[in-house]
Amino acid sequence: MPLLKSWVESANAPDTDFPLNNLPCGVFSLGEAEPRCGVAIGEMILDVTGLEAAGLIAPDEVAVFDLPFWNEFMELGPGAWAAFRARLTELLAEGAGERAAVEPHLVAMADAMLHLPFAVAEFTDFYAGRHHATNVGTMFRGAENALPP
Repeated sequence: MPLLKSWVESANAPDTDFPLNNLPCGVFSLGEAEPRCGVAIGEMILDVTGLEAAGLIAPDEVAVFDLPFWNEFMELGPGAWAAFRARLTELLAEGAGERAAVEPHLVAMADAMLHLPFAVAEFTDFYAGRHHATNVGTMFRGAENALPP
């Protein structure tokens, strides 16, 4: 697939990790500000939380970016994900009519701090069960010393 052209110049560089074809989701903050959802584009981050607040995007017509993680958005499913990506591509494509409204929501990636993009809701400590502890112990210490007394 050929690279799509964007009005974000750094997204058009041949060696960029984040062209318009590749818009990875993440969470970022600037300085002491609260973390926000964003999408990488070239050497910039598009503030998705800001886009939603400005009414430029509305995944499935529900506010999902008011918290600094992507969990609620991911719960919307593949249809919403595809529509969201299509809308971002439309907003960032070369010649986009809404460039003036979108441009203030770009921040330099170099100025941002990245954060965990999902709220981890559940955790399983596999080492807590005897069988799992035995398996791990066997890998590290052999079957005869799998579990300490």
